[in-house]
Amino acid sequence: MSQELINRIQTYLDHPLQEIEHIETITHKDFHQNYMKKNRPVVMTGMMNEWEASKTWSLDYFRKIGKDKETFMSGGNNFQEDTKWEYGSFIDSIDRIENADKNNEKGGYLMNLSLVKMFPQLKDHVDFTLISNFTVRQSLSFWIGPKGTITGWHNDRLANNILAQIKGHKLVFLASPDQAKFMHKSDKYEPGSELSLVDMENFDESKFPLFKKHAQVKYVVLGPGEMVFIPKKWWHCVYGLDLSISSNNFGFSNYDNFKMKANEFIKRKLHNLGLYGKDCVCHYYDENGKRKRYKQVS
Repeated sequence: MSQELINRIQTYLDHPLQEIEHIETITHKDFHQNYMKKNRPVVMTGMMNEWEASKTWSLDYFRKIGKDKETFMSGGNNFQEDTKWEYGSFIDSIDRIENADKNNEKGGYLMNLSLVKMFPQLKDHVDFTLISNFTVRQSLSFWIGPKGTITGWHNDRLANNILAQIKGHKLVFLASPDQAKFMHKSDKYEPGSELSLVDMENFDESKFPLFKKHAQVKYVVLGPGEMVFIPKKWWHCVYGLDLSISSNNFGFSNYDNFKMKANEFIKRKLHNLGLYGKDCVCHYYDENGKRKRYKQVS
């Protein structure tokens, strides 16, 4: 499936896709000097061998520890398509994901769930000190979904990010910040992010001519035990190639943390009042026209 998908995405681009640099392991100091400070992505293939998450996380494991938990589940690509969230039992969501995968159907996606809030006992199962040793605030998340999940094109404006693959495979596309003028930016509001209008599942060259003609995109098929560093402001799009469990960490520098608490805090307050970013990924209007929140934004 991965090569077929890569070939299809290549037809949307005049420039050839390029593989992201791979390394096996790296010291924290060298990672900071050669990748974080230089804003360069990299895939690391040998940094997760001793992670407890790599040894124990599975759907059955989350069933055991997730009793009485409730959460939101995404019903699709919330960034380029209509936003869809469903609230319900965490265990039911796990069952739905497993059944969708077995029946080769599209299922929901448990995306960007706070690991610390839902399962604080698991925070030591992962090790993102490559980032956390050089940042002042962390946001640790986990992701569970069947084959066919899509997180559409966006960038994280205020944080460096490492995505670690625990189970299954993901296809990750990246475009550097200097490609922003070709990404057809969206007005849709997502706190801390910029979204693109480019829809990889409904691609129309006439709607996205700059992307087609000029965008230069890198990619990696990320397998179990591998992680990719996605630097701040790098655009990315992620496909789930099979049933997948992932974790990631957003790390904020002093400066970006200040911006988050000042400028971004004001935007979020205005947004929650309906005064900024009315088209968003976190609110909807009910049958009476009343604006309601899908999820609590951290």
